[in-house]
Amino acid sequence: IYFVDLDGVVYRGSELIEGADRKLLELRGKGKVIFLTNNSTKSRREYALKLNRMGIPCDETDIVTSSYAAALYITGNFGRSRVYPVGEYGLTYELWMQGHSISDSADVVVAGLDRSLTYRKLAIALANIRNGAKFIATNRDATMLTEHDILPGAGAIVAALETACGISPVVVGKPETYIVDSVLSQLGASPGECTIIGDRLETDILLGKRLGMRTVLVLSGVSKDAGNSRPDVVVGSLAELEVD
Repeated sequence: IYFVDLDGVVYRGSELIEGADRKLLELRGKGKVIFLTNNSTKSRREYALKLNRMGIPCDETDIVTSSYAAALYITGNFGRSRVYPVGEYGLTYELWMQGHSISDSADVVVAGLDRSLTYRKLAIALANIRNGAKFIATNRDATMLTEHDILPGAGAIVAALETACGISPVVVGKPETYIVDSVLSQLGASPGECTIIGDRLETDILLGKRLGMRTVLVLSGVSKDAGNSRPDVVVGSLAELEVD
């Protein structure tokens, strides 16, 4: 199984990284490819449409997002719940698809990337947590990569809410293992059979190391060198990866 990150590996923003589409076809000839992203702003269906438009055939079952993982986590631990999301449509959609309801008076608060963040949203989230709502975060990525820039990520929003409430959230995205645990159990696979390919040392590579996966760092995204993380393979871009 190949777990492949999206932003910085397959594309930057709306631009396909050269050769990524061809390399993904090659990987699919060797095993199953699962796209794994911490970006919670789009639903799995939206990501599938985006990839298909880029010439990469897939459907939503090939994609795991941090918003999908958050919705699954809530279902598995609390059942159908009233949820207050600090996030965008992708998060809300995945919550709906798991049967959760969206409410300003919630049992669970989920914080992710929200490019329409307001003080009021933070205030409502804080009030719910202070009243006993569980606090879940999609991920702690400090930044996000676009075609032309690096912008604040979900981690900046999670940190603001965490500072206000004094409670650390349960994080479901990379580098925490929950985001892939359910996939491995569904497929009956072990981490030793898997390779994770990503552009961030502190999320993709750390997750792979924690689980004992083969790790591949691509330098076409955020991390520009391997540092002390010692990934198994380092390549300039996905297209340069040699498939055994």
